Amino acid sequence: MFEDGFGQRRPAVGINGDQLEVLTLRDELMASAVVEAAVSDRIGRLADFQSEHFGRVRGLEKSGKAIPKLVVVSDHVPGVRLSTILTVAERQLLPIEINAALCLVRQLVHAIAVLHDKAPDVCHGAIGPERLIITPQARLVVAEYVFGSAIEQLRYSNKQYWQQLRVPIPRSFGMPHLDRRTDVMQVGATALALISGRLLAEDEFPAQIGEMTTNALALSSDGALEPLPLPLRVWLQRALQIDSKTPFGSAPEAWAELDRVLHYSDPIAEMEALKRFMPRYHAAAGTEDLPQAVAHQMAPATAASSEASVTSLKPVVVSSTSNQASPAYTPMPTTNHAPSSAPQGNQASGSRTSAPAGAPPAAQPPTKPAAASPSSGFWNKSKQAQADTPPPPQQPVEQVRQSVAAAHPLSRVKLAAAAVLLIGLTSAITLAALRYMAAPVAADGMGTLVVQTNPGGATVEIDGQPRGVTPLTLNLPPGRHTLKLANEGNVRSMPITIEAGSQVSQLIELPRAASLLGELQVRTEPAGAQVTVDGHAYGKAPLTVEGLAPGTHSVVLENELGSMTQEVRIEAGTTASLVVPMGAPKNAPLSGWIAVAAPAQLQIFEDGRLLGTSQSDRIMVAVGRHDLTMVNESIGFSESTVVNVTPGRVSTIKPRWPSGAMSFNAIPWAEVWVDGRQVGETPLANISVPIGSHEVLFRHPELGEKHVRALVTATAPAKVSVDLRQR
Repeated sequence: MFEDGFGQRRPAVGINGDQLEVLTLRDELMASAVVEAAVSDRIGRLADFQSEHFGRVRGLEKSGKAIPKLVVVSDHVPGVRLSTILTVAERQLLPIEINAALCLVRQLVHAIAVLHDKAPDVCHGAIGPERLIITPQARLVVAEYVFGSAIEQLRYSNKQYWQQLRVPIPRSFGMPHLDRRTDVMQVGATALALISGRLLAEDEFPAQIGEMTTNALALSSDGALEPLPLPLRVWLQRALQIDSKTPFGSAPEAWAELDRVLHYSDPIAEMEALKRFMPRYHAAAGTEDLPQAVAHQMAPATAASSEASVTSLKPVVVSSTSNQASPAYTPMPTTNHAPSSAPQGNQASGSRTSAPAGAPPAAQPPTKPAAASPSSGFWNKSKQAQADTPPPPQQPVEQVRQSVAAAHPLSRVKLAAAAVLLIGLTSAITLAALRYMAAPVAADGMGTLVVQTNPGGATVEIDGQPRGVTPLTLNLPPGRHTLKLANEGNVRSMPITIEAGSQVSQLIELPRAASLLGELQVRTEPAGAQVTVDGHAYGKAPLTVEGLAPGTHSVVLENELGSMTQEVRIEAGTTASLVVPMGAPKNAPLSGWIAVAAPAQLQIFEDGRLLGTSQSDRIMVAVGRHDLTMVNESIGFSESTVVNVTPGRVSTIKPRWPSGAMSFNAIPWAEVWVDGRQVGETPLANISVPIGSHEVLFRHPELGEKHVRALVTATAPAKVSVDLRQR
């Protein structure tokens, strides 16, 4: 059983024995018929959407007689909610290696890119660790993708969406709007949580994410903590829209840039790191004293949820909008699950509260970790990590339990008595309690004013009385009022009109104080020269150096061609530009080599002239910039790239290799392996594989095996059929 701001999830069994999951929505989400209609419409629109990255939603139904409940029925996905993993990792001081985090970030960005590509006018709208599942095969699956248009109908403020549903929403004029840009921000927030190794706290979004991104540290496979690489940090800032100039507009755009940023990182090493981490997580989770119910910190257990936990649902027919047969389902006993609980209230070490946690499966015995992979290419580590990097020193479990007990002296007996008392409440009191614990609403006869400013932190006065700083939500009496904002010497006043029971939202752009510092943009030809300003190394060109004091600065540029020193004048509040051609030193070789690493043979062209093929160990070319085109007509592959060749060096090119689709059928049936990886039983359709030649194995327990060689192209899916009865 797992509960968060959307509601409570329970396992169930379909009429055909299918493993299902039933999400009973919270009363606040069911209060509006518009929300119900929006969820139903989204389920119908995505009925044909299928992807291995998404847990399929089957339908929307109502359950219960006295108080009907709205339930969403989905396929059960075996695994652990990411929110649970991050909660346990933080509590048990379990470090998450950057390679393991990047493995999940890759899968998440790719999955949302698939959704945006197949349904361009649809967004998930509620991406977060609570709705991401990590399977036993270390595969990330996105759950509950049908709420985007529905939760927008709630008309919450950005703060309410975050506090009640754990849904980060970008700032916008007027009421929040959920679109593909929202999905990218939510992906960025999830990536930041993975890199940080814990859930984002309530007070960290959005106020502190800029500082968290700037100061983020990455744990390499050899146990070293180092600053997040600049390209990855810039990608994270664009995803979180901290960089307001070039935010990602969609997941496909973010995926293309992430693929470029992680060009030198090894996906296989990332997957191995994640597979090493999961047994450590299960071992750590097995030491926790887990209670018998799971409560989201922003959706505390109430009489309604308690009543639902002891009330048996009647069999329900899944809605026909799923384009499937209508199987009935019945709830499974909750005693077969190993639930988890997020810690409630403040921790002993500070005021930050943990975010919601999901229910992990039954604890598995720890397995011997595989050998560690080399560290990420970002740090250019040459040594191999030890097989099992020990985590930081942990407190003994009993000591942790004692400290928690001291901070929260309520005994288990009292907790049990409180639960019984809640179960005994009437439905009327239950509904009142649910509404009370929801987002704060205006008192009778009052209206609500929501004030946000860019930048935040502006002082707010209403009718001459100080009321706090932005972002701010206030209850005001109906009528005309004067809103006054002050920020860094700028003052702005405006009239507002409040109506009883209504909400007025204001997002105001305030002038920013002129910066006392300047910036320097550095670009070299060829690119890649190391940039050092006043003795401090900042990275490789092209880049922008921020926070430089006005005056003259010494800039040193170094690469294989030599070094060069330039003096640059910086003015306050402006961006200076430095473009430097890096020439070859005397007697330096005037040629270098290129090598293409690809899974299939490619022809390499420059200006229509064939230079060679990828089968060659290396191809000699002149020093400097080369615009190349790599082609394989038989599989429909073509890609253009730019490479800067340095004297006497080999520049390796790794094309972005696309995927194609394969479909399989066998008479009578067969298990299918592609290149040694089992993909399922026939019939199978739209199995994603890299384009090129693949070895396919069909196996039947009585009719034996058959091997087939199949070519997958980028232009059309490959269909492979065999008759195992023929010899």
